[in-house]
Amino acid sequence: MFNSILLDELSRHMGSRVLIVTDNYEGEGILMSIVGDLIVLHETEGYGNETTAVNIPVDGINFVRILSTTV
Repeated sequence: MFNSILLDELSRHMGSRVLIVTDNYEGEGILMSIVGDLIVLHETEGYGNETTAVNIPVDGINFVRILSTTV
């Protein structure tokens, strides 16, 4: 039940910069999509435009912080 509530809330923040923490991962980036029970986060590396897509399973998330929202 919690997973569906989290997915519903995160779907309202697509395109926002977020911080996602699991037991073995901490990453900041743009929330790009939700595919099934996976969240796709695009991390920006350094000052360049290089991004890395990271798939994060919803059931492994400890917390999410919304850093900035889209207008």
